[in-house]
Amino acid sequence: TCALPISKLNQPTGLVVLPDGSALVGERTTGRILRVQPRAGQPVTLVQTLPGVDGSGDGGLLDLALSPTFDEDGLVYAYLSTATDNRVVHFPVGGTPSPVLVGIPKGRTDNSGRIAFDATGALLIGTGDAGNSALASSSTSLAGKILRTTDIGGPAEGNPTPGSLILASGFRT
Repeated sequence: TCALPISKLNQPTGLVVLPDGSALVGERTTGRILRVQPRAGQPVTLVQTLPGVDGSGDGGLLDLALSPTFDEDGLVYAYLSTATDNRVVHFPVGGTPSPVLVGIPKGRTDNSGRIAFDATGALLIGTGDAGNSALASSSTSLAGKILRTTDIGGPAEGNPTPGSLILASGFRT
C-alpha cells in the first residue's frame, strides 16, 4: 500500500464504508481501490488494483459492495468491465478477485452497473443494455436487467421465475 494525496483520485466510483469508519473508493478507469479515512488531512491509501479492468467508453470499475457477512468473511464485491464482458467479482481486501457472475454483455456504451445486497442477503445487480436496447427485453441476455443472485452468482430463491437470475428487465442504463 502507499499513501496518495486525495486530489489524485481519478473518476471515483463505488464507495463502501468499512466497520472501522474508513471507506473504500474505486476508480472507474484505473481499477484502483483506495482507503479514505473519516477525518480530513489523513492519507488516502492504495489498497489494491483490480486486474483486467477495461475503463474504455463508460466501462471500468463501476461499483463496490460489502458482503452482508463482511465481519466474518471480509469480502468486497465489485462490478467491473473487462476486455470481453461486464462482471461481478469478490475478494478479501487486498486479495485476489474471484468471479461471481461473468458474461454480462459489454458494449461501446451503456455498460453501467450497480450492486447491492437486499435484506435477505441476495445480491442485486443492475446492468446496462450494452448499447443495444433489444438486449434489455431479451429473456436470454443479462443486459438491461436487475439480476438477483446468491452471493456466489446462482439464482436467488424467490425470484419471479425459479432458476432465473432475472428480477426485472427492460432497462437501458
